[in-house]
Amino acid sequence: MRVTDSLKYETFTRNLSKIKGLVDTIQTKIASGKKVLSPSDDPVAFSSGIGLEVEKKMNLQYERALNKLKTLGGFYDTAITGIHDLLTKAKEIAITQASSTMDAATRKSSAEQIKGIIEQLVTIGNTKLGNTYIFGGEKTDLAPFTLNDDFTVTYTGTVDVSSVFIDRATKEESGISGSRVFISDTNIFTVLKDLKDALEENNVEGIKSSLDGLNASLEKTETNLSYIGTYASRIEDYISYKETRNLNIEEVISSMLDIDITQAVTEFNVLTNVYQAMLYSMAKIQEMNVLNYLK
Repeated sequence: MRVTDSLKYETFTRNLSKIKGLVDTIQTKIASGKKVLSPSDDPVAFSSGIGLEVEKKMNLQYERALNKLKTLGGFYDTAITGIHDLLTKAKEIAITQASSTMDAATRKSSAEQIKGIIEQLVTIGNTKLGNTYIFGGEKTDLAPFTLNDDFTVTYTGTVDVSSVFIDRATKEESGISGSRVFISDTNIFTVLKDLKDALEENNVEGIKSSLDGLNASLEKTETNLSYIGTYASRIEDYISYKETRNLNIEEVISSMLDIDITQAVTEFNVLTNVYQAMLYSMAKIQEMNVLNYLK
């Protein structure tokens, strides 16, 4: 088949258009920093990239939840340490006032100190983080502890605490309930109320017997401090894992989708030179065609 000048010109222009398309594409890739811009560029890499981006976003959500638990853990540690300090003070009062050298007046004065300790413990029990009462268990919108006129204390929270997802199939408890900290096993408020009453009544035996309850309360508080320490450490480990996982995901996404700028610029320059040369050739061809026509 005879190849006409018209066919040659059409082929030339198609190739010129193709080169121009390649120049535009590599320019867009350089501007975006991505070598895969659409599924047609690399279906497998594009699909994998989407999946990894979804996992990365989910991990960021889990990280936010974990950081909230981390903050919560700090509040618990401060609160329970405060409880331990107050119980230690109450025990010192009990030991001092159980001595035969003390009298009804000193004991009555010490009873006022115990009242103050009970009030401070109620305040700790009603600690808030934002709008959340941290010792309310699953009831976090209302103050869980109420100090009554006779210095008994009522707990209206729950025994259990709520849980949050920290991974697709993993939940973590949102701390520790006021029931566990103040009420269960040994009721700290009852122990202190009994000590207050014994001091007011100048009941030396009652003061001495309160020491067993105070020791049990301190032991329970130390156990809870240990629990919160382990809890905080576990949350830190989860956060560290999520941060490392997201860095790994970013590296994999980058290796699959990000462009090699040096290589891309080199390719762009080569294609640009080819395109410019073809434009020059086309201009010459058009110039020759005009001269032939004039002849």
